Amino acid sequence: MSALRVVMFGDVDAGKSTILGRLMVDCGYVPRQKLDEMERSSERRGVPMEYSFLLDAFQIERDQAITLDSSRIWLRTAKREIVFVDAPGHRELIRNLVSGASEVDAAILVISAEEGITAQTRRQALFLQWFGFTSVIVAINKLDLSAAPQARYEERAAEADAFLRGLEIAPLAILPVAAREGANLAAPGARTAWWRGNTLLAEIEAIETHRDDANAPLRMVVQDVYRRGATRWIVGRIDCGTIARGDALTFWPLRTTARVARIVRWPDDVERASAGAAVALELDERIFVDRGAIATHEDSGPTTGHAISAALLWLGERPARAGANLRMRLGTREIAVTIARIDETFEPEDGRGRAAEEARAGDIAAVTLVARETIAADPALPASSISRFILLDEGRVVAGGKVRAVAATVRGEGATNIVAARSSVGRDERGARNGHRGYVFWLTGLPSSGKSTIAMHVERMLFERGRHVYVLDGDTLRTTLNVDLGFTEEDRRENVRRIAAIAGIFADAGIVVLTALISPYAADREQARAACAAGFAEIYVRCDLETAEKRDVKGHYRRARAGELERFTGVSAPYEAPQRPDLVLDTTHESVEASAAAFVEFIERTIRHAE
Repeated sequence: MSALRVVMFGDVDAGKSTILGRLMVDCGYVPRQKLDEMERSSERRGVPMEYSFLLDAFQIERDQAITLDSSRIWLRTAKREIVFVDAPGHRELIRNLVSGASEVDAAILVISAEEGITAQTRRQALFLQWFGFTSVIVAINKLDLSAAPQARYEERAAEADAFLRGLEIAPLAILPVAAREGANLAAPGARTAWWRGNTLLAEIEAIETHRDDANAPLRMVVQDVYRRGATRWIVGRIDCGTIARGDALTFWPLRTTARVARIVRWPDDVERASAGAAVALELDERIFVDRGAIATHEDSGPTTGHAISAALLWLGERPARAGANLRMRLGTREIAVTIARIDETFEPEDGRGRAAEEARAGDIAAVTLVARETIAADPALPASSISRFILLDEGRVVAGGKVRAVAATVRGEGATNIVAARSSVGRDERGARNGHRGYVFWLTGLPSSGKSTIAMHVERMLFERGRHVYVLDGDTLRTTLNVDLGFTEEDRRENVRRIAAIAGIFADAGIVVLTALISPYAADREQARAACAAGFAEIYVRCDLETAEKRDVKGHYRRARAGELERFTGVSAPYEAPQRPDLVLDTTHESVEASAAAFVEFIERTIRHAE
């Protein structure tokens, strides 16, 4: 049976560290000399002996009696090897909690018998629900402070059970403990003599994990690739499933395939290895495999795509908003991602989702993330480490998340054997030389709303001001680059994807890009925003349908209403107007000159280069 990884949750004063410290003592991990030292230290401070001091690494923690960092404690019992993660309970310290919980199998929720379920407990329980922890044990602690411990336990247990089941979490057990006395931790205690169930340690030892199932789909995350002479070793840890010599493995997301020639569990060659094992593989072919690749059997790969729906706990000081560029660490791979949108945030009091434009520190949110490179993830395989991730902003952890779904690639699989080269000239350098930033201004609106007219007018105005500017017109590109595309929903999305890719490259080169195309679907425009890392603004050219039809010099509306043009936006195909555009140009009531003037003013404010 593989090592069990358990995270400890609970409010700041619930007693998580005391439980772990006392377990270390009761399991024989603390020498008598160390215990004597702890007793003397507690006497000098004039406080009862604190078992949590065994975990606290910093003097400030002893002084403040709180835990400031995640601690990992390894315990080996007669039945199980257990790795405990002690996670802080302060809201401002949840960053460490996410780091601790990102690679664990089960959770212990510690509730103080005095305080019961607090706001912080509710938030953490919601975290359990969203992040897929189905193996949860609840410990009702501090019963030594109650005059009627059994009655207080029954009250808190009923409260905890009702609350968790309301979140669709069925606890494995709800136990009474008195951590400072060691009651019902590793052995029964006088304080809980009325209890007829298992001890906390016994319940932990009995937890079953998905990783113990050798018949589960294979997932091995590649930690690194080593070369020893002419031999290349693919090194990693098996999350779930089994690898046998001779197996054909596919490495995702590139989908390269080869057979296993050797399996080494240091220092021996073995015929097979299962979940939990750290192994080195030699393949029968020299294929491209890199750190972060996911090894699977050919018939059971992860889901791949460029966008994921995720639940995350936001920790950043700045709120999370659509358009933020971050790094996602999924398994051992780091991927550049952009927040396409904040779908909902969830209140800890009732767990209900509410529409929101941002997620603040401590918020649990449903979000959509997009990436330029292919993402391989496991939304429905809890044993896989590529079902959870963390987000980083300039190297700092700002969120922890759970993958809920992966969107399929837009069109085909795309190129998988190339690596994009970065320009040798940075954006800031170009901005300093040009006197302005490169940026994409995406004009969207109904046909004949005035997008191209305004774009061309503004292009001339900016050019006269010495700006590096170019218009990417939808109709023009459909006669050149996108001549192979029709007007199906799929082709419309591919049209937007291609134009966004070009616009992003132009903006990266320091050019102010004005795109003028209908781009009728909101999701496609969000994908376009994600593709334009240099900067993106959505400009809604608002015009009512009657006015647009009157301006239709090409006769498209007339032909569409006569049935000569299929899937014409505004007539036989939908248009999703922007809900939160960066700028609105109302061409129903404003002249081209007025709209252009407002647009130029907005552009100048946006592209101004910081001196």
